[in-house]
Amino acid sequence: MVDRITKRKDGEAFKERCVVVVYETPAIREHAMQFCERLAEECECTPISQMNWWSFHLLTLPAESGNAAQKAANADVVVFAMQAGGDLPHDIKLWIENWLNRRGEREGALVGLLAREAPHDIAPFREIYLRHVARRAGMDYLSHAAPTASKAIPDSLDSFSQRAGQVTSVLDGILHTYPHPTPIL
Repeated sequence: MVDRITKRKDGEAFKERCVVVVYETPAIREHAMQFCERLAEECECTPISQMNWWSFHLLTLPAESGNAAQKAANADVVVFAMQAGGDLPHDIKLWIENWLNRRGEREGALVGLLAREAPHDIAPFREIYLRHVARRAGMDYLSHAAPTASKAIPDSLDSFSQRAGQVTSVLDGILHTYPHPTPIL
């Protein structure tokens, strides 16, 4: 991992982090740049010392592929910015297996920035694949947006509150069919 110990202005030591970004198209690269800018702003306590950018095309070139695999193996964060639909190209899967085998046992995060055309309830194949890669690497998997962002998580307080306020047709029938109980004094 590329950790450099550096002194802050107040004399306190902190580690600097390395980020590798793999992107599919130039348009998606722009989206990834915005994400990385926010990441850098929010992680003031652990600044980013290296940021490496690799397109899918560069990862198909043998010389670039090997260098990129070594950088990803040593990275603290690996970001995949790509379309959500379809399967990953075979060359990209080979590259992923290459850096995964070099990584060893170190902590880190794999981030999936998947450009979706429409919100889906089911995770696309590429996201499922990245989740499995993260698990195999012992990394945390983070997605740009949680799949349940628009819905309450089942069995959460939000979910219970939302359901408590709903009057279904069955409940409406019960309320209007049975007489109201008389209060006991």
